[in-house]
Amino acid sequence: MLLKTLKGRHYLLLFLVPVLFLFLWIKAFISPVSLTPGQDQMPLYELLQQLTGGSIIALNIVGAAILILLSLLAVRLNERYVFIRQRTDLPAFVFALIATGTVSLYGMHPALLASFLLFFAIDSVFAVYHGSRTLAKSFEAGMFVGLATVTYLFSGIYLLWFWVALAFLGYFRPREILAGLVGFLLPVFVVLSWYFLNDNLTGLFQTISSLYNFEFSAEYSMFQKVYWGILAAFVLFASAFMANVVEEKKISSRKYFMILFVFFLTAIGNYFIFSSAGTELYFLLLIPTTFIVSHYFVLSRYSWVKEILFIVFVVASILVHFLG
Repeated sequence: MLLKTLKGRHYLLLFLVPVLFLFLWIKAFISPVSLTPGQDQMPLYELLQQLTGGSIIALNIVGAAILILLSLLAVRLNERYVFIRQRTDLPAFVFALIATGTVSLYGMHPALLASFLLFFAIDSVFAVYHGSRTLAKSFEAGMFVGLATVTYLFSGIYLLWFWVALAFLGYFRPREILAGLVGFLLPVFVVLSWYFLNDNLTGLFQTISSLYNFEFSAEYSMFQKVYWGILAAFVLFASAFMANVVEEKKISSRKYFMILFVFFLTAIGNYFIFSSAGTELYFLLLIPTTFIVSHYFVLSRYSWVKEILFIVFVVASILVHFLG
């Protein structure tokens, strides 16, 4: 069976995932289009643009590398904390399908780089639960949220997610809160200082203002909307399954999944709170959505229904590239 094959420890899968990414994202290299046309961006992303010479193809190569790396890091995260309760390569495959499932996001975007940075914030938050270096890990989590913010403006709200995560972990204490805040402010302070010393602080504030006031609008094909609906249905179904088996989980696994779920809700909240935040928030949904969906396919009892659902998920994720 297809699902049983993909769930095992098949290192061939880790070779196939990059190939799958490149196949599904091929339009980003054949017909590259800027996802941020004519827009000034936050400093860290501007730096990336300068390093790549403003080449859209070069930026898309970086974007593809980030997605491939994130898919492998997703497997590593589960191996480290085992919150799915089974070592499996399936999250890498699920991530590849979901990450490429929005055809308007074929290419590099500040939100993608922010998603990469926020992954390490998640890793640091999970590490807090081990309790050996809570201050250092809280500082690291805040720092990665800060770096994500100077990359993609609307990542700043994840500082609130970090504090909520501390509450779930039982470490909502002044010193961890302060350590995370200091870590968050460090990259912000460095960026502000750089622009101040270069007498361009006004330019930075103008960029922030333009990004904040940008009116987002877009149109999508019917099949793209259908795919999002299918993916949303899977998330709801998988979340219901997770809630149903929550008592069977270790305390740590329950806490980790709640943190991921709040991360997911934070991205959704971003969309409704900020009118400038749009489809690019899809990149911020990748990690939590991957684990929520993978959890169901890995741990639910094997049945022909689950096999059919998995086939529907795979087929829809591939067809959207041709019909979306």
